[in-house]
Amino acid sequence: MIREIASKDLLTSRRESLLIVLSAVCVALLVAGTFIGMQRDAEFARERTAAELVDRSVWLNQGERNPHSAAHFSRYAFRSSSPLALLDPGVGDYAGIALWMEAHFQNPAEFRRAEDSGELARSVPLSPATLFLVALPLLVFVAMYASIAGEREDGTLRQLTASGMRGRAFFLGKLLGGLRLVLPVFLVLYVAIAAMALATASAPIEPDTIARAASLLALYALYLVACVAIALGVSALFRTRQAALLALICVWALMTVLAPRLATDLGRSLYPSPDARVVTAQLEAAARAYSTDPDGQEAVRQSALDEYGVSTVEDLPIAYNAYVLQKAEEASFPEFERVFGSIAERHAEQNNVARALTLLSPLVPATNLSRGFAGTDLAHQNHFANAAEAHRRAMIRMLNEDYMYNSGAAGSAYTAGREVWEQFEDFSYRPLTLGQAWRLYLTDAILLLVWAVAAVSAAYVLVRRAIHGEGA
Repeated sequence: MIREIASKDLLTSRRESLLIVLSAVCVALLVAGTFIGMQRDAEFARERTAAELVDRSVWLNQGERNPHSAAHFSRYAFRSSSPLALLDPGVGDYAGIALWMEAHFQNPAEFRRAEDSGELARSVPLSPATLFLVALPLLVFVAMYASIAGEREDGTLRQLTASGMRGRAFFLGKLLGGLRLVLPVFLVLYVAIAAMALATASAPIEPDTIARAASLLALYALYLVACVAIALGVSALFRTRQAALLALICVWALMTVLAPRLATDLGRSLYPSPDARVVTAQLEAAARAYSTDPDGQEAVRQSALDEYGVSTVEDLPIAYNAYVLQKAEEASFPEFERVFGSIAERHAEQNNVARALTLLSPLVPATNLSRGFAGTDLAHQNHFANAAEAHRRAMIRMLNEDYMYNSGAAGSAYTAGREVWEQFEDFSYRPLTLGQAWRLYLTDAILLLVWAVAAVSAAYVLVRRAIHGEGA
């Protein structure tokens, strides 16, 4: 009985002209979005590779100069694109792709790709993730709006009830029919796009990348199960196809447009993002932490004297001004961490507000998980920035120490050359592992699972109620 019901629904849905048209449009958009993404990622990889080569060449060929002057000249750290960015670009176009690792200052990332995009590209991001999470639910709803309402309108549900059909078998048949309609198509599309993403990725493919792709597959599948159950439950509430279709379109608009926008706007309203000018002023103040602290300066002087067992700065066996430059760097570290930490905390508060509104839509946790598994979320961006800052600190320390220990009698006139510049390794970044991403988004995974279980349970109750109503 379950298979017969599922097969009947599958055959009926495939004859729906509106569904065929929408499916064709979605597939066309998916193909277009995939190839646009491939072109974007390939262009980004070429630009990043060229920029890295130029940056290295300029660094090595800067000529003879004081190491601290070289620290101000410095280098850039470039963010590589995630191998799965083709599936979900996330915040990649809106987050900076390069960090200037100069002395005395922790710069935020700059050069956002969205700044070079048109208004339409910025407002309507076309990606496989958007279509899986936004367009496919609409297809599910159009395919299943008549699942129960159509049976009630035609009187067949009453006939089935009179024949002794069990509610559990009827529900499972309808649910299986919806899943057989949606999941195979989704699976084929996802595997094809994921294979293209991995085949064209500029970064090496590791087991962690494959595991991320599998996690994305499970995420989207679970989300679609919830959508199928929602469609089934809403259809069971109405006695006519027209009413069920209208209701499901409203549900889709709430899930994919209103709820996410409300979550974003409410989060920014309750926890506004810091003003860029204020952040710049705070960073500039952090860079002056040593120069504006007379007590700290005296403590540094005394520390140097005690460390080398001398009574005057002139007796130090090192270049004291280089020693001070390094201590000034270190004095700014906690101040920079406080500024960027407060920004990260504010973003986390905004995201927590969005999580609190998950009751309105499973799209909120699904989007967080999609970006997290793809490696294109804000957490991965912050991880890149922190890695670049660690590299900056190590590089500046090495330059200051070269000046400190090797300047001798030359003092501030001391210069170093290419043999010193070649000692510095290029910035190399390893992103968060999938395990770390899972820990960051475990709450979202639980929320999405709760949504799916609740949707299936509610649909079961509503379908049984509809059956009992027809049998009364």
